[in-house]
Amino acid sequence: MMKVADIPYLSLAYAAALAAAAAAVLVFLSWYTGTVIASPVAFVGFIVFGLAVASFGFPAPHVGYVSLDRVVQFASILIFGALQAAWIVGLAALVAPLLAWRRVRTGGVRLTLVRCLHNAGMTAFIILCVGYLYEFFGGSLPLRRLDPHDVLLIVLLALFLQLLNMLFMAVIAWMEGYDWRRAFGPFAASVDLAAIPLAVLTALIYNSLLWQAFALFLLVLAMIVFIVRRLADTRRVLEDKLGTLVAVNRVGRAISSSLVLDELLEMVFRESRNLMSFDIFILGLYDESTHSIDVRLHHNPQGRQPPRRQDLGVGILGWVISHNKPAFMRNWQRETGELKRILYQIGHTPQTLSLIAVPMSYRERVLGVLSVQSYAADQFDESHVSLLTSFASQVAVAIANAGLFAELERNRNQLENRVAERTRDLAEKNDELRAQKERADVLAESLRSAQRKIERELVKSQRETRLDELTGLYNRRALDDRLGQEVVRAQRYKRALAVVMADIDHFKSVNDRFSHMVGDDVLRTIANILRAQCRSIDVIARYGGEEFLLSFPETTRHAAAAVCEKIRQHVESHDWSKIQPGLAVTISFGVAAAPPEYDVDRLIAEADHKLYEAKHSGRNRVCA
Repeated sequence: MMKVADIPYLSLAYAAALAAAAAAVLVFLSWYTGTVIASPVAFVGFIVFGLAVASFGFPAPHVGYVSLDRVVQFASILIFGALQAAWIVGLAALVAPLLAWRRVRTGGVRLTLVRCLHNAGMTAFIILCVGYLYEFFGGSLPLRRLDPHDVLLIVLLALFLQLLNMLFMAVIAWMEGYDWRRAFGPFAASVDLAAIPLAVLTALIYNSLLWQAFALFLLVLAMIVFIVRRLADTRRVLEDKLGTLVAVNRVGRAISSSLVLDELLEMVFRESRNLMSFDIFILGLYDESTHSIDVRLHHNPQGRQPPRRQDLGVGILGWVISHNKPAFMRNWQRETGELKRILYQIGHTPQTLSLIAVPMSYRERVLGVLSVQSYAADQFDESHVSLLTSFASQVAVAIANAGLFAELERNRNQLENRVAERTRDLAEKNDELRAQKERADVLAESLRSAQRKIERELVKSQRETRLDELTGLYNRRALDDRLGQEVVRAQRYKRALAVVMADIDHFKSVNDRFSHMVGDDVLRTIANILRAQCRSIDVIARYGGEEFLLSFPETTRHAAAAVCEKIRQHVESHDWSKIQPGLAVTISFGVAAAPPEYDVDRLIAEADHKLYEAKHSGRNRVCA
């Protein structure tokens, strides 16, 4: 039975029709109402604003990437009205996928056109519908202040907008053959709905304040989007590294238990699937006696292929084994280097566009070759080459171990068959078996050593996720754990606990005047001063940007203020000219203490309030 996704270009035709209909409606309404753009600069500026926000998406579970483009969409309604807002978001949605495709080139030309046309038509219709409903029900336009009627109307229309967006996305996902139910995922919906208050704030600032204030607000918003994107990227990189370490560790454990070669090779294929995505997987063992390759595993989209043998001098697999070097190709169509010339020389033209092939070597002996290939271009990069090389090293050890076990089994069977007639040789054969067993023990010990090393690296990676990369102090995640423990401990034993919020004075001017590298040196120096002046039981964390949070167990408010004053003096008297001539740095503190409150959020809020007092009373001081 043919699926909708199997009908050629159906989704492209649907997207084109949707975009054409939206364009026709917008042109007709613009002509019919005689719409004139009051501020072309603001009109174009919001289109650019929408493109910028869409360019800084961040990973979302199950749905790929999400962004804060809902801010631009809803704010445009509250500032320009329904018709102009539909033009703004429609044009931005039309161009955004083209910019993304130039950067990452994923999905091909057809899918990029589908995204452009569908997103433009969808957003134009949705914003036009929601905008006219807002005007019809008496919403304030332009929005300069909020009243209960506007708030209720915005909330209801935000939910209606989200529902329409989900329905449109479900239809195009169904046409493309994806799981349409993912369009109703809670994470992306929560991000879009959470952006509505920010959109309202954008409209209020734009409509009520000077353009300088609005520009400053856009700068702050851009910084928020950028920081969220960086945090998401960092988390994804750490999760990828952690997943790699876990997978390699799992392979190491499997090596210790799998001594049957066929079972081992099947396990290798399954673990490769967990490490990376590919269309074709090939594992070949090198037969030195015949100078041929025994292709034991060959999986492609049609399933597992029968085993086969091929000469060593044929194809990319033979080249990798002969030269004991990996082969990596991003895109066969764009490949112009030595590898393409070599493949032509050996008469090999790959059917796939990207591939990696690495030798499986053990003690300078090539045991075989491992290759993953994809019909898509740019499917692999250098990190995949490094990962597959490390994986192949583990597999080579496993194959050698399995081969040794098979050899031991053959020798044992031969001895049992010949024991009656060759009793005199039994002792010699036993010595040989003991020697082989010792070699097996050495191999097993090396495997256990490798496993312990992997586990240490895993612990190290987990530890690094709790520390701020720049200062080496606790990050927010570790701070939440430690501070919560300290508050519970202080409340249980009725002990004092002080929480301090610190902020470097005029830190932005340091970055602007001297550079962000100088700013980073200032942050590291402040962190070192805090470590030197605090006890080992104190909690020191980078709270965000130039802010730090300190926790002093069994310390009263007065004692904590005294410690902060000492730290403040050290910071003020520090020779900052070693970092940058003319540089001077001061710091402000806000101190909170328990009892009476043993609540983390209230302690932090009180410390932040005291820091606010310190800032507004002249900075470079301690408020407790």
